[in-house]
Amino acid sequence: MPHPPSHATPPRLQRGAGPLAAWAQITQPIATLRDAALLSRQMWDACSALLPAPLRTGVQPGRWHDGVWSLTASSSAVAAKLSQFKPLLLQHLQQHGFALRDIRIRVQPRAVVAPSVPPAVAATPCPQPVAARLRALLARQR
Repeated sequence: MPHPPSHATPPRLQRGAGPLAAWAQITQPIATLRDAALLSRQMWDACSALLPAPLRTGVQPGRWHDGVWSLTASSSAVAAKLSQFKPLLLQHLQQHGFALRDIRIRVQPRAVVAPSVPPAVAATPCPQPVAARLRALLARQR
């Protein structure tokens, strides 16, 4: 009877299926990315309550690498206001045991989705000159 190999057999994963934990057992880079994402989420959970609710909705936790944490702001206005909170966030996280040297803020505007027109409004008849003017205004916005 043959003996099984002495090393652990990695889980069988096919065509991208399987949980992240299984992939992390196979490759070190995936495990590193998973750990960094987990740490970023923990830092966000530890400090997000320090931000006012309207500001918090415009910020998302980002990448953590070598003691530098990136936060993504939804606009330059959010980034400017967030930069005022940067010293407070940095101090708070360091006091809670996170090995953090700096916080970087980057801006990534969210996609604006055009509101859909309810069918009742779209079917409402209007005078031809008004409809033509509305079409011209809509074409200018695109």
